[in-house]
Amino acid sequence: MWAVSKLAESLDKLHNRILSDARLKAEETIRGAEEKAKRTLDEARAQAQRDADEILSKASLEAESIRRSILSSRIRANRLRVLDEKNKIVQNVLKTVEQNLSELASTDQFQPTLKQIVDEAVDAIGTDNAVVRVGFHNADRKSLESLGRTFPQGTRFVVDEKPIDGLGGVVASDAGGKMIFNNSFRARLERLDNQLLTTISSTIFGE
Repeated sequence: MWAVSKLAESLDKLHNRILSDARLKAEETIRGAEEKAKRTLDEARAQAQRDADEILSKASLEAESIRRSILSSRIRANRLRVLDEKNKIVQNVLKTVEQNLSELASTDQFQPTLKQIVDEAVDAIGTDNAVVRVGFHNADRKSLESLGRTFPQGTRFVVDEKPIDGLGGVVASDAGGKMIFNNSFRARLERLDNQLLTTISSTIFGE
């Protein structure tokens, strides 16, 4: 009877020890799982924060790039508007120059100017048998013909009824028409186009 009682007591102790060990192991497992879960959660939070920071950084860079692009576009647009206004002013000056040239025959500068551009045209052809055509707005035909009499014999002087190239001027050629030099006011302006625009722009705008 005593032996049975001792055996039962031993079994109870063994049972209790097994339960106690199981509880300890379960608690350790739970603590390990909780710690692992906490580490995983912390890592996930840290990674999420890094991802969020990276996204915010990229978004900030993209926003800055867009802002600069918009600013640059506005600056370009403003520059284009300014250039367009400057171009309009320069073109208006050119129109005034063309108007003054077309009316040159009515001024006291006409004769010396005519002599100069005729001499330039004849020199450019380089022949004694040149054909010189002249045509201007409101030019006195007699004064033009009198100028023709000052040229060397062999030079043929032709007075056009209409202004050459619209503004007036001179065209010289050799007798066969193979060599032609257009020294009309419009042709002179076209030859000086870039230089003239630069000069007008620098004079007006100081550039």
